[in-house]
Formats: sequence, C-alpha cells, structure tokens
Amino acid sequence: MKNIVKEIKSKFSNHHDFFIEEELVDKTAIYLIGFNTLIDLPKSKLYVQQIAASSSSVKALFINLSDQIEVDTEQLLKAILEGKLVIVSKDNEENVIVDPIAQNLSRSIEEPKNESAIQASMDAFGEDININIGMIRKRLNTERLCHSSYQVGDLDKRRLSMLYIKGRTPNILIEKVNQQLMQINSDIETIDDLNRQFGKRRLSPVSHLSTTELPIQAIHSLKKNRIVLFMDNYPFALVFPNLIWDMFSIENDRNFPFVLTFMLRIFRVIGAMATVVLPALYVALVSVNPGIFRADLALFVAKSREGIPLSAFLETILMVVIVDLILEAIVRLPKSVGPSITMVGGIILGQAMVEAKLVSNLLVIVITAVVIASSAVVGMQNSLYIRLLKYPILVLASLFGILGVWTGFIFTVIYLASLTSDDIPYLTFKIEQEGDTK
Repeated sequence: MKNIVKEIKSKFSNHHDFFIEEELVDKTAIYLIGFNTLIDLPKSKLYVQQIAASSSSVKALFINLSDQIEVDTEQLLKAILEGKLVIVSKDNEENVIVDPIAQNLSRSIEEPKNESAIQASMDAFGEDININIGMIRKRLNTERLCHSSYQVGDLDKRRLSMLYIKGRTPNILIEKVNQQLMQINSDIETIDDLNRQFGKRRLSPVSHLSTTELPIQAIHSLKKNRIVLFMDNYPFALVFPNLIWDMFSIENDRNFPFVLTFMLRIFRVIGAMATVVLPALYVALVSVNPGIFRADLALFVAKSREGIPLSAFLETILMVVIVDLILEAIVRLPKSVGPSITMVGGIILGQAMVEAKLVSNLLVIVITAVVIASSAVVGMQNSLYIRLLKYPILVLASLFGILGVWTGFIFTVIYLASLTSDDIPYLTFKIEQEGDTK
C-alpha cells in the first residue's frame, strides 16, 4: 500500500470498526475505506461493482461515482469520519469520496422506555451494537473517538465494545479496562457478570457501571473522561466508572437555566437523604427520643399511635417492606395493568391498615414521602440501592435513637467512600484529564 492508504490506516489504527477492503477493477486494485458502523459495506460494494461494470477504466469509475475526485488527505479523513466511503487506487494516483449505502442509524421517533428525556433528542439505543456505536459517531464525529472490540465468553461468544476519547480518558484507566476485558474467559449473560470482571464486591449493592439508553448522556460521559461500553443485544450504554454524582446529574439538566439546574440537583440530593434517613428518624423520635418534640407535638404523635399494638419499629418495617413489594410489582406486571393495579391496591391496603389501627396516619405520610423521594434520583439501579441502605439505619435507630440514625448515616458515607473502580473512588465528582493530547 502507498502513502495515502498507510497514513489513513495509521490514523484509525485504534478503531476496530474501521475497514480497508481491496477490490479489482479492470485488473487494477482499488481500496474501499470507511467505518462499517456507518456504512453498509456489502451493499456499498455491490453498488461500486455495478458502476464498475459499465465503466471502461478506474478513472471512469471514479467520475461515475462522484465529483469529489483527487482531494487531499485531510478531506479524506474528514469524509471517513462523516460516514463517507473513500476509494483509493493502488498506485495512489486517484481517489474519490462516495456517498455510500449507509447503515440505518435512524429510527422512528419514540420515547425512551426507562429514562425521561426532557427537551432533548428522543431516540434511544437498541440491541444492535453497530447501530449503537454509529449513533455515537453520528453525533461525535472526531478522530479522537476510539473504539476497541472484544469477543468474550466460553459457550456463548458475545461482542463487547469500548469507546473513549483519546486525550481525555486517562491512559492508565484505558489500559486497566482493556486488560480486564481481554481476560474475560466466562460467559457474560448479565450486567452483573460484566460487573464482577471489574472486581465487584460480592455483597456490595453499588455497581461499577451506570447505564443509560440516551446517546446524549453517553456522549456527555465520554466528554467527562469516562469509558463507555456496549454489549451486543443489550440496549444500553454502560458508563465506567460509576460515580456518586451520576445519580444527581444528567446532561438534560443543562437545557434549563443554571438556577433551575442547580435546584433540580439539590432536590435529588434531598431525595436521596430523605429516603435513607426519614423512616429511621420516625422510629427514633417516636419510640426512643420522644422528648425532643415539643409537648403539643409529642401529644399529637402519641394520639396518632393510640390503639396501635405494634411498636414503632415493627410498624415501620411492615410498611417499608409492603411499599417495596408494591414498587417491585409495578416493574414486573404488564405495563398496561401494573401501575393501575398496584396503585389501587396500595391505596386500599394503606387505608385498611390505618382503619384497622395497625399503622399510624403519620407513618403513612412518612412512607409516602420516602417513595416519592427515592424516585427523584437518576437511574433505577441507584434508586434500588438507596432504598436498601435505609434498612440498617432503621435497625440502629430502633436501638439507639437519634444517635443510631447519625451513626448509621456516617457509617454509610464511610462505606461508600471505601468503594473504588480501578482505583477511582466512588465519591469522586470528576475524573482528571490525563491523556496524550491536551
């Protein structure tokens, strides 16, 4: 291969979806160059062969294909990034930029099923890994976006792809993730299977990976020096590493003025803290430290619990477990009937429990506030683990009151601070830029 082809190949050596295909036209070799995630290569090759059949020479073929002939290397590189098909003759005397038959990267406008996109693009990732990568390239057409591909598994070979921006993502992080993915020798059937490859602690509820089905959010993560992983037949991007700020901040927030963006993120922080602390605080103030209340407020609380045979701890545990069961039922039942059945069932059950004097009215208010607060954080997985963290604090509150609440909260923060993903702490708010190109 001559200089132009060699230069193009060296430029895209880190891109595993990059191809150089050799074809013969009139006994002269030509090279077809591009990205197979942006170009439908079999159909484009057939199109070129059909035009070649009616062309007397390579030069005539190039003239019949396009009017962008004999352009410089910089234009060729730009065309490749834009999803064009570049054809170069073997002797480097001629080249042409062709509009190929492109991969179908557009879909009918539909709302993402698991995330609400406000004032943003409404398309979402699908099961085809090439289309997912193409959707990223379509929005982020820079040569610094690098792509590595892996085949993992024993019985079930599965394709994984890693994307990162060269010069932004730290080189040491890229090397570690690359090594961890290359060492996978077991089948990857679930996200937790992949999660364990990054050293997940067995009993930890916090994942190394955060998920998103929105291309705009995946691109935002790439720009924030993260790595984005795609798994074949899985319609989500997996962002590594997962950091605590991911549950409070999304790219769509930036569509609003700064004051509103700040307010939304503060509300999410309040929601996470309320989910963890409120049930425990209720138990502590009602059963262990009632003296903290003013006299009239203490009398009101005592009256609301009049005739209830269960202790504050047992009634709170009962309500918290029932609410978590209702939330799980909403997820598992068919979407056409699930929310209606569980909402009606929850209202009837809650009202019946209050009338039967099994739980107090005040507790129902507290639990309702917790359900709303837990839904304010970003991501279903984050909501689940935040709901789990309230149980140990609730137990401590029943034993030690207010002291138990704050001790449990402090130990929870210490535990989260101890979590790392490839030596990056979970409580980090920003990954420093340490790549080659600044």
